[in-house]
Amino acid sequence: MRYGFCHGFFTQSETKVDYDFIKMIKEAGFDFVEVQATIIESLTDEEFEEFAAFLEELDLDCDCSSSLFPRTIRVTGKDIDEDSINNFLEKTFSRLKRLGAKKVVLGSAPSRALDDETSEDEGYEQIAKVCRELVVPACEKYDITVVIEPLGATACNFINTLPDGMKVVNAVNHPRIELLCDTVHMTLNEDDPDDVVKFKDNLKHVHIAELNRMLPEDDYSVLTKKVIENLVKTCYEGTISFESRIGEGVSSMKKALALLKKTLNK
Repeated sequence: MRYGFCHGFFTQSETKVDYDFIKMIKEAGFDFVEVQATIIESLTDEEFEEFAAFLEELDLDCDCSSSLFPRTIRVTGKDIDEDSINNFLEKTFSRLKRLGAKKVVLGSAPSRALDDETSEDEGYEQIAKVCRELVVPACEKYDITVVIEPLGATACNFINTLPDGMKVVNAVNHPRIELLCDTVHMTLNEDDPDDVVKFKDNLKHVHIAELNRMLPEDDYSVLTKKVIENLVKTCYEGTISFESRIGEGVSSMKKALALLKKTLNK
């Protein structure tokens, strides 16, 4: 099992690296930082080299990256621009490969949300086509797997539950397109935590947090606890990240990590 902490939610920035926060992630004992792909792509060449050197010196990995597409790139609707997608993927994935990333999260609500002119069926056809024809070749070139993140209905009007995410996974039908579960979005949707067991073969990454993105330091809500119990039941050995606030800082992050390892019997 590999444990990470998401850079994106705490910083609330799509263009800046919070170096001090990343130092906190290392100090708290995490294996990796999960940095937004949008940040990685937006850095100048000089800034990217500085960031790569920083992680190497800190001895902190970057197993996963979040927020695959920026709001300026659409994967549903009438404004899908294949050249823009290809150019973004080439630059971003080549940099993520340098950082050692193996997984990228396709959450990206503004990029995939359905407009008034696009039906749900059309949306599934479009995002599956983008994944199959554009994302998969980039994944194969750079040895990266993209995990589809179902988002709460209040965050996005499309792909809200694990069964929804599996519609994309099944439509693409390629091992480079897999599934993620996020305990906040599952809670917001009142999802069935047993879907974690149902889709265990495709579940490749997990986000942990409580409502309002609170960091679970001392205990878990009923759904989050059940999700973790199901990860144990299925012998999950993939990556898992906290996508949350940080409580009181490093001390809280250490407590949350210790609790998670204890609950997972690791």
